[in-house]
Amino acid sequence: MLIRVKVGNELTEVDTSKNTVLYAEGESKYYIDRTTYYLIKGIYGIPRLYGFIKGDPVEGWRQNFERYFIQNLKNELEVAKTWFTASFEIEMRSLLVKGSIQPSSIAAKVELKEKPEIKSSGIQANFDVDSFYFSSLEKLKPKIIPSSRAGLIYAFYKFLVFQYEGAPGIPKAFGIAADFINGMILPQGFSDVINGHKIWVNNEESTVYVDTLPLHNAPSNILSLLALRYYITTATEGDFLIIEDPEAHLSEKEVSEVVSWIKSCKAKMLISTNDSRFGSLVNS
Repeated sequence: MLIRVKVGNELTEVDTSKNTVLYAEGESKYYIDRTTYYLIKGIYGIPRLYGFIKGDPVEGWRQNFERYFIQNLKNELEVAKTWFTASFEIEMRSLLVKGSIQPSSIAAKVELKEKPEIKSSGIQANFDVDSFYFSSLEKLKPKIIPSSRAGLIYAFYKFLVFQYEGAPGIPKAFGIAADFINGMILPQGFSDVINGHKIWVNNEESTVYVDTLPLHNAPSNILSLLALRYYITTATEGDFLIIEDPEAHLSEKEVSEVVSWIKSCKAKMLISTNDSRFGSLVNS
């Protein structure tokens, strides 16, 4: 899947089958990251559509895909009140999605690059059309590690522990922060060592500790490394990671360690950075 995002004069192409390293300056790189994140999430949330098709199966499928995709983006951006200006293209084997995100509106148009030969009718025709296009969709689960990760863990560390008696996490209205924290759920009994510091879950308090103190006492580099290690080492081939400023708060040795984690990662990713050491990960 090729994703092209234009923010201002900055055009970025992300091939989700490879690692992409973005060296853009200023705030535009964060808008590029987050546009890419929400676009992949919009595709990921598309359901099977054969039960919703009316009229011509092919055109009906196209219209429904377009409607669901726009609604997915709106749901994400409106709830979190996250708005920016960007234009985009998403190119897949059988279809092309072009559109734009504005502070008050979302537009998207779906073009079908291929059309199936329909040999059936009724619900079977709808099912065949949906199967044809659905098989060409690259549905990756996007996960984002924002540049502000240390501060977010500092503020919301109590929400990192899996709660057996209820749904964990912070409200979706927190946007990227909610997606990041709610995606980083540590099980009871979790324990890890980062730079000589033991990070562990106190089962009695359902709280994450660093050594003998609650996690918010950890320095920024430990909090940042914890997030990076968790997401990178648990990612699967069905995930797509977006990492903002992976070098933030880290020493040269720690950056080298993160690079080694990324090289062993099963998922592909978009990395926004000003650190040339991540250049070795391009197209890997």
